[in-house]
Amino acid sequence: MARIHLGLSQEKLALECGLDRTFVGSLEQGIRNISIDNIELIAKALRIPADEMLSPTLATDRGFDPTLTRAPRSTSTNAIKRRRGRASKH
Repeated sequence: MARIHLGLSQEKLALECGLDRTFVGSLEQGIRNISIDNIELIAKALRIPADEMLSPTLATDRGFDPTLTRAPRSTSTNAIKRRRGRASKH
């Protein structure tokens, strides 16, 4: 998967595209359909020509590991800090 190959989380990809993270997740799960406009936004963020996004062999054509299912965890502590901040507000 191109997103994972680039080390992007669904959240980071969504932010780069101006889309909601849940929308990106539902696309990956095959739950939602996608418009041409959103294909172009995602392709630009992934640095892939939009027409290649429609290729069923994109992963193997680009040398991506098709068995990857998630991006590597970030070593950043920002996510932990955000979670702690949300937890203390409840």
